[in-house]
Amino acid sequence: MSDEVQLPEGLKAVSAPAKRAPRLNVMLMATVQQARRTGPTTHRVRDLATRGARIDKAEKLRVGETIQISIGAAQAIAATVNWVRQGSAGLSFEDAVDINAARKRVAVPPKPISSPKLKVESIVPTAGWYSELKDPYRH
Repeated sequence: MSDEVQLPEGLKAVSAPAKRAPRLNVMLMATVQQARRTGPTTHRVRDLATRGARIDKAEKLRVGETIQISIGAAQAIAATVNWVRQGSAGLSFEDAVDINAARKRVAVPPKPISSPKLKVESIVPTAGWYSELKDPYRH
């Protein structure tokens, strides 16, 4: 007795799609770097799994594009954009990501102002009540 199933002529057997890893419903911030853009963009991560994520504010991403995403302490993750619709995008990571590292907060110091033309002391408010805040004799 054979376990092989005979299919009608013209039909091929296909394997069932692999079951994807469970996704966590999260609210995290991420930065995305695209090869065709000069600076990173900020996105909200809605779903996260070891092999992928769903992010918002993704209208400018292209299906098939390879990006670099940083989520929490999980930095510079290579990912491919699988789909983009209604402002969201589905990403698949090249390597498995540590979910706990991605959920950790990272303190990043602000970048110093590097423009020689712009000095912090030269920024003076000119409108509203704030401009009077430093005046000790205001009425």
